[in-house]
Amino acid sequence: PDPAAPVLRTHALAAPISVDGQLLGVVAVEVAGADERALDLALKHLRFGLAWIEAWTRRQDGLQARATETRLMAAVDLVASVLEEERFDAACRSLVTELALRLDCDRVSIGVLKRGRADVIALSHSAQFAKRMNLVAAVGAAMDEAIDQKAVIRYPAAAEDEIVVTRDHALLVLEDGSGSVLTVPIAGSGEFAGALTCERPAALPFTREDIELVQSVGAIVARVLETKKLNERSLPRRAFDGLRDQAARLVGPRYVGRKLLLLALVAATLFLALATGTYRVTAPSTLEGEVRRSLAAPFDGYIATARVRAGDVAPKDTVLATLDERDLRLERLKWASQYAQYFKQHREATANRDRAKAQIVEALYEQAKAQMDLLDEQLSRAAIRAPFDGVVVKGDLSQSLGSAVKRGDVLFELTPLDAYRVVVNVDERDIAGVKVGQQGTLVLASLANDAFAFTVSNVTSVTTARDGRNFFRVEGRLARVSERLRPGMEGVGKIEIDERRLVWIWTHTMVDWFRLWIWTYLP
Repeated sequence: PDPAAPVLRTHALAAPISVDGQLLGVVAVEVAGADERALDLALKHLRFGLAWIEAWTRRQDGLQARATETRLMAAVDLVASVLEEERFDAACRSLVTELALRLDCDRVSIGVLKRGRADVIALSHSAQFAKRMNLVAAVGAAMDEAIDQKAVIRYPAAAEDEIVVTRDHALLVLEDGSGSVLTVPIAGSGEFAGALTCERPAALPFTREDIELVQSVGAIVARVLETKKLNERSLPRRAFDGLRDQAARLVGPRYVGRKLLLLALVAATLFLALATGTYRVTAPSTLEGEVRRSLAAPFDGYIATARVRAGDVAPKDTVLATLDERDLRLERLKWASQYAQYFKQHREATANRDRAKAQIVEALYEQAKAQMDLLDEQLSRAAIRAPFDGVVVKGDLSQSLGSAVKRGDVLFELTPLDAYRVVVNVDERDIAGVKVGQQGTLVLASLANDAFAFTVSNVTSVTTARDGRNFFRVEGRLARVSERLRPGMEGVGKIEIDERRLVWIWTHTMVDWFRLWIWTYLP
């Protein structure tokens, strides 16, 4: 080059290729010896030249979108035909028949994996078929070949297909005479798995669009078919499958919470089966005085005073009530005057040495003296006194002052404060284990913070009916006595029987009831 010639400057121009905001590429050119006006014109031409690339890209996207839309509509129509059928077998027949019509296939088959092998369950345009036919066996083998390799198999294979074994597909073509075979594996969310096999003449090989349609249909209807198949299981089969799934979750990965719960249940079961505890019979209990003394009216008379009533504590020799003494004193005064008269007559008869009269008068004044002694005894008993320290459990004469009482009428009942008896009302279902000498514990409602030990002293055969059940009266002696105890207090008593397993202690009531119920209705 001529050194004197002017040097031409070069400029680089670049323009992006973008469609709908998506960058597809960049075009760059190099321009030499151009001024700024020429550069602007070149850049504008470059952008105009890229317009055909954008138009072609948009056209290809539109074609692909329409193809996808067509494929999806076809898949939706096929799924709709499957959903219209209520039973699994009918849904499979409807699927393969509709798919055969859309793909112009001679035959479409569907198989489900059972015991490790594909079982052909439906053929297009066929309601019934023999499962041992050579054709059905060949179709099943082709399905196994695709399922085992987990690959879509197109026979004859195209150049872009992955390399897979197609021996069984070749045998199927020889068996049936179809020139083109397509098998697509399908899989549900659980153990449901199978395959779709499509057959048509060699003049109509399966295209990539056909494969995508079958794959889309298989992916969508797999869950629908799986649900229909599960819904048709028998009740024992459902129970077995449920137990199997739970067992698999317990021994498999994840589900830590269930594993911990199972371990806790196993530990609780072992504890209940092996652990022992004291078996106690629990029953409502009442506190009674060991002795209950009745104080009756010593003679016919009238109530003069009443100093205590039920619930009062009365020390020994305390006057509880008195009877009116006026009639008795008048009666004694009469007999006293007769006694003095008879005694005087006896002395006169003795002085006159009249033995017969003396003996008669002597008998009379002895009679008068006996009457006086009797009246003195009654007067001494006119005051009703407490025979020991105790509490009045019955008797309130404060509202009966002046009323008449007859000899023998019970006025008061007392029980001592230092001798009590525990009465436990044991249900007839638990009485068999209660024996004399067993230990127990009593907790009273008014003294809930204090427990009193007692020993069973008597198991009576006396029963009382309450709330439709029978209760036996069991008596016990308290080991200690508190000054806070009062007859009539109620609480809950527990009698210790023996050591038994905890599971028996907690369930024997229900088990006994169930045994009795069974025995009631057995012939």
